[in-house]
Amino acid sequence: MKNIMKTIMLIFVLALLTNTVSATLMMDDVQFDPAIIAAGDEVDIIVQYHDEIIIGEEDRIGDSEFTFAVFLESDDSLTEQYVTIQDAKGDDVNGRIFAGGFYNKKFRIKVNNNAPAGNYEFKLTGQWYKNGIVENDKQFIRFMMPVKKEGIVLDISTLETVPAEVRPGDNYVKLVSFIANVGQKDAKSVEINLELPEGFESSYTNNNRVWAGRINAGEEKEVTFFVDIDEKLAAEEYDFKYSFKYSDLDNNNYQTVKTIPFFVKERPYLEIVKSEGTGLAGRSSKLYLTIKNTGSESAEAVDVRLLKQNSQPFNLDIRSDYIGELEPGEEGLAVFDIKVNSDAEIKEHDFQVLIRSKGDSDEGDDNIYTYNRRAKFDVTGVAPNRLKTIGLFAGAIIIIGFLISKWRSKK
Repeated sequence: MKNIMKTIMLIFVLALLTNTVSATLMMDDVQFDPAIIAAGDEVDIIVQYHDEIIIGEEDRIGDSEFTFAVFLESDDSLTEQYVTIQDAKGDDVNGRIFAGGFYNKKFRIKVNNNAPAGNYEFKLTGQWYKNGIVENDKQFIRFMMPVKKEGIVLDISTLETVPAEVRPGDNYVKLVSFIANVGQKDAKSVEINLELPEGFESSYTNNNRVWAGRINAGEEKEVTFFVDIDEKLAAEEYDFKYSFKYSDLDNNNYQTVKTIPFFVKERPYLEIVKSEGTGLAGRSSKLYLTIKNTGSESAEAVDVRLLKQNSQPFNLDIRSDYIGELEPGEEGLAVFDIKVNSDAEIKEHDFQVLIRSKGDSDEGDDNIYTYNRRAKFDVTGVAPNRLKTIGLFAGAIIIIGFLISKWRSKK
């Protein structure tokens, strides 16, 4: 046991008996065992004190009617939160103080495993008793106990993702996390829950809860999570929270949360903002699609393809239209020639549209993005039969001619 802290002749005024009696004691020394304290340790605090001066007509020192009690208490919020005082009264010295005597009083405390390193403040509370009755006010001496090493400290040493660059719309993104115990004590029953911000969700039903088991001091373990990212998520930095539940070897339970930044990069995002197209059954018409890049990155090689089901009453000579590059916020027009079958129903018809583009190569984005969209085409009526119209017209002319020639022959 080593002496690691000494007070400089702190005067402990213990009591005043009316106007004629006083006694003054001095605390000489405070020692800790172990001398170098880590979080999770059980520590003996040994306080040494002695009598200094006796003034007055009545001497309490050595008087069996007078006893002296000393209690150990926390003196700041840090100590209250992370230290348990197991023996606040200390070992018994029968409460009597004798002239010229030096006394050691031992207290026992437990430092929590998750206590941070730092100085923890305590106070000794002293009280005189005469025949068991309290004499005057309590008196205090304050001192600090240094905790130099942390106990169980779970942290995220490394985070890797597959793919390496994560963008909105990516699914089954693999997060490889390395959980390290950088403290001085072993942890067991370690459970990790990944708490995701809005726009992210777990790819699987385990809700990103992983059991890591025991992680000894100085050891690290690899754990894996999978997340899906909303395709409309803004490209920026997000906070992922790792919530740890664990126990020490004495079966004390703890919880802590660590936050790690997670960056989502930019990407293009293409939408159909306007769909215009009407026609008559039996005629050809056009479908106009306005494509807009609502993302935060340029889209290169934008190509729009119109997909038709076999049962749909249309014929498409050309099924795709190339737009090219669209900057963020820019619009482009895709035009399709559509032949409407004569048996097409008069109603609004629905087409599937497939849009493809590349990312911005200047930003190192070589991904191919595909978008499934919908477009409307309205068949508003039936086109007249041209051959029938021509035939009727020709027949009408013949009849008129015949009637005219007959009318002339009668003259």
